[in-house]
Amino acid sequence: MKLASITFNRNDGYKEDERLLIHLLSLLDTFDEVNYVDWNSPNNSQLYNIIDKLPKNKKIKHYIIPPEIHRLYQDNIPNFPSVGVSFAINLAIRRSDSDWFCSTTIDNICPFRQELESLLKTDDTFYTISRREVEYDLVYKNINNLNEYRTKLGKTTEPRYYHAKVTPNDNFSIINCPGDFQFAPTYIWKKIKGYEENMFYACFADTNVQKKVVLNGFKLKDIYDIPMYHMSHVNRLPQGNDPNYKTHEVSKNEPILYNDPWKWVEFFKTTENDENWGLGDVDIEHEII
Repeated sequence: MKLASITFNRNDGYKEDERLLIHLLSLLDTFDEVNYVDWNSPNNSQLYNIIDKLPKNKKIKHYIIPPEIHRLYQDNIPNFPSVGVSFAINLAIRRSDSDWFCSTTIDNICPFRQELESLLKTDDTFYTISRREVEYDLVYKNINNLNEYRTKLGKTTEPRYYHAKVTPNDNFSIINCPGDFQFAPTYIWKKIKGYEENMFYACFADTNVQKKVVLNGFKLKDIYDIPMYHMSHVNRLPQGNDPNYKTHEVSKNEPILYNDPWKWVEFFKTTENDENWGLGDVDIEHEII
């Protein structure tokens, strides 16, 4: 049973190199394939900053989307964000031959493989695992004995029961921040054509994915007893996200627009992705590390 994951980032100083290292070490311990997409970094991929500290076991598939490619989107879409999140995730899903696929982010420490194995007995269910909050500084102090610290966290942290509802008839946001760890058979991801690529902006994309799962006849399941950890960080997005599609000014004077929850959650019926979703018509090189 081959398990794959996808994470993405932009090397702009917002997230620490060591945070990415902790995240990738946990993924490499759990998954057979770890896709890392570096999107629109002004200089080199952040992966190269930590490459000497990573095991070279040919599990990492490293994709680099350079600024000149990013600008093709930026020039055509108003206020296109600095990272094309849906495109980054979808290009890895589209090119994976794994049996199971996980979408996550660099703030997370994933579960041990044996903790996920109980989920592999089903083939029609899309899982989202509730995160447990941990202080980044404490994790960083234990970076040299990370697996032992993950075991300790499993015994000292509690499940986080934090539900969300985006619109009145939203029955799909079964966990707040569901995109921290979404795990399902790869054929489900491909059947629903991944994330909606017209959701260019912040928020609600993970709820939309979960609605797509239900619309395509699959099951949703929230998981609390498998520990997955979210490392604390400074927020670039404002807290208490406003669902009214307003613009907020944040650090670096970059405007943050929200996706429209009424279009993408309440009234969403079918995908807008075409057959070339995941940049399927583009030859994208990658390296194996």
